[in-house]
Amino acid sequence: MSKINFRLLGMLFLAAIVTMSACKKDDPEPEPEPEVILDGYYVKGAAIAYADFNEAAMMKSTKNEVGQVDRASLMELYISVKATDGFNIVKVAGSTNTTYGPGSDFAKVDNPTGDEPHDADFYRGSIEETSTTFTVPEDGFYHVVFDTELNKVVVARVHWGMIGAATPNGWSASTDLTESAFDLKTTKWNIENLTFQKGDWKFRYSAGWKIEIDTVADVKVNTNFGGAIDALVPGGGNIGNDAPGIYSCELSYTLGSGYTASLTKTGDIPAIDYSAYEMGLIGNAYAKANGDTAAWDENFGTSLPTVAGDIYEWTYTTDFFQDGQFKIRQGDDWSGKIIGYTEVTFEGPNAADFADEGGNIKVVNGGNYTLVLKIDAATEMYTITATKN
Repeated sequence: MSKINFRLLGMLFLAAIVTMSACKKDDPEPEPEPEVILDGYYVKGAAIAYADFNEAAMMKSTKNEVGQVDRASLMELYISVKATDGFNIVKVAGSTNTTYGPGSDFAKVDNPTGDEPHDADFYRGSIEETSTTFTVPEDGFYHVVFDTELNKVVVARVHWGMIGAATPNGWSASTDLTESAFDLKTTKWNIENLTFQKGDWKFRYSAGWKIEIDTVADVKVNTNFGGAIDALVPGGGNIGNDAPGIYSCELSYTLGSGYTASLTKTGDIPAIDYSAYEMGLIGNAYAKANGDTAAWDENFGTSLPTVAGDIYEWTYTTDFFQDGQFKIRQGDDWSGKIIGYTEVTFEGPNAADFADEGGNIKVVNGGNYTLVLKIDAATEMYTITATKN
């Protein structure tokens, strides 16, 4: 019986393995993962950055300006739009897509209300299922708003500005920001060498505070930002500035990321001479000379200050109504110095009788009071000493 050559068998087995490995075909490339399109409302078309679905162009719910409460059906998107093409709003619900375009009454608003934008055109009307696209008259940055419950849509041209007591025009008019060159994904607005006083302010676009979506349902969309420079909120509270000076400001928007803003002090300004500032109360917290309740329509007790160096003082004595509100205003309109609760520190034996109400000064306890407003021009510190008579 012949012997088995185990060494030879091992070599043959190894050769067979090598041969099989050499003949084995490459593994097939894995199939790409299917793109997941989330349910929601998208702006898409040749006029914007994305002709197809993209999460960056997905609309988000926002606040109803009436009451500043969240409204799930009120959707918005800020986006750059080309004038040469159009876009649609498309609803994605599972495997079903519904394409929306302008209804027959969608048109330019020729007579906006006093609080609506009037420095740039905007369009409003119904929306319907159609492949007809929304179009705009010029390349630019727009606010697209759609209320899914009311089937109403707004497309508004956006030019950002700043407004408020801290700004050169006070609360009477916006200070415009300069817009960067047209870009489908990122737009910036800035201003340099801005003389910025102590006081409250906000961003708003195209000289408007809000746009009406539906007057019967009382739905409006904010066209302003407040809150804080590093946390902007649609329709948010006033932003305060405590350090007067020369500033640069930039507001930036990137599609898919949203807004960011910066405010940088670049220089100082001379102390203000307040000796010619006629300051009076404005509000509904007291009676007019004829006995009628004031209604934010005329100043009370307007006077020039007493002056001692950098210290300026104004004194007001009157009966205040409980829960009434007021501010202190320079002159007879809103273009000058405006002082509300957030700009001033209350002192004196009855400081607690006055409180903040959205930036206004609210009377917590009614009665006859003497209020002494003091401005230290060297430090821009404002105080009111409250004494009940």
